[in-house]
Amino acid sequence: MTGLHDTDIRLDGRWRLTQAADGDAPLCSGFDCLYQNIILEALTQPGDLFYDLEWGWGLYEFIQSEPDELTRLEIVQRVTSKLRRREVIAPESILVTLNFSGDRLIIRAAFRFVDEDHPRQLNLAVDPVGVEVINGD
Repeated sequence: MTGLHDTDIRLDGRWRLTQAADGDAPLCSGFDCLYQNIILEALTQPGDLFYDLEWGWGLYEFIQSEPDELTRLEIVQRVTSKLRRREVIAPESILVTLNFSGDRLIIRAAFRFVDEDHPRQLNLAVDPVGVEVINGD
């Protein structure tokens, strides 16, 4: 799990590698790197990262789910618990809401890093085809 003082390769809006004008890979650090890492974890299944089998939110499990109360509770609990694992997120700031629209589930996760004043918003869509970020910070 990436920490606040780590550095990573900056990814583009489609979560692919980027390239700077000089051909080098641009980097991100601090809160930007941490936020990017949270998004990557949200899009990953547990077990896909060979050195941390618990990393990943596992949202693909809900692709064909019925929008019943038990499913809603499980998703909210899973997202909340994954965000609470990160010491740099103020646990009291975490708010997860769900909206079902036809065959599409919209997950809105709001949270605040402990040293920031403004909240972050991560919006994900789970539909019959996959999981994607629909807009972020």
